[in-house]
Amino acid sequence: MQLMFSTYTHLQINQDGIIKSKSSQYSIRSDGKLIGTIEESIDTSRDWKNQFLNLINLHPVSSKKLRITNSKGKVVAHTIKNRGFSKDIEIYDEFGSNVVILQQELKMRSQTLLAMYPDETLFLKATGGNGSLDFTVIEEESETEISRIKKRSISNPNLKESLFSGDLYHINNHKQITVRQQLVVVIMTIVISEQLHNA
Repeated sequence: MQLMFSTYTHLQINQDGIIKSKSSQYSIRSDGKLIGTIEESIDTSRDWKNQFLNLINLHPVSSKKLRITNSKGKVVAHTIKNRGFSKDIEIYDEFGSNVVILQQELKMRSQTLLAMYPDETLFLKATGGNGSLDFTVIEEESETEISRIKKRSISNPNLKESLFSGDLYHINNHKQITVRQQLVVVIMTIVISEQLHNA
C-alpha cells in the first residue's frame, strides 16, 4: 500500500487584502484517490503569538491543533501540540481518548520520533539520518519495519502548485499495518515535514 501525502498553505485574507491567518492543509491519496485530509484548527492558525513565531521562522515552537478527516469529512482523530521547543504531540481518536504521544529525539547524527502509549510503553519508532529525506518506521513489539516515509519534490509544478504547495511525501506501507499504526505514521509525516524538514 502506498500513500501520497501533499502539504498546502491555506491563506485567509480579509476585505482589505490583509492576511488574517495562514494555516497548513494536507491531503492524503492512495492510487490518486483522496482518502483523507488534515487541517489546522482556526484556534491555532489565527493565534497572534503563533503568527509571530511563524513570521520569524520559529514555526516548530508554535502551538498547533490538527483535525484528521476521512474522504467523507468525518473526523477520525485530532492532535494537540502546546507552544514551546520539543513539545510532545498528543494524538486523540474520534471519541477524544488519548491514543498515542509523539516525542522527538533530535541528535547530531539521527532524528527519531517515538510514538508512546499513554502508559509510556513504546508503540512505533521512526528514524532517519540527520537531514534525512527518508525515515523508517519500526513496530516496537515485533521489531519489524511497517512503513517508509520518503520526501519527494513535485515534478514540473504549475504556477498554483509553486505558490501554495509545500512538500510531497510517499508513505510505503507493508500489508500488515493496522489502522492505528497508519494514523500514527501519517501524523509522524506531518511532524517530519513541519518540525524537522521546515525547521
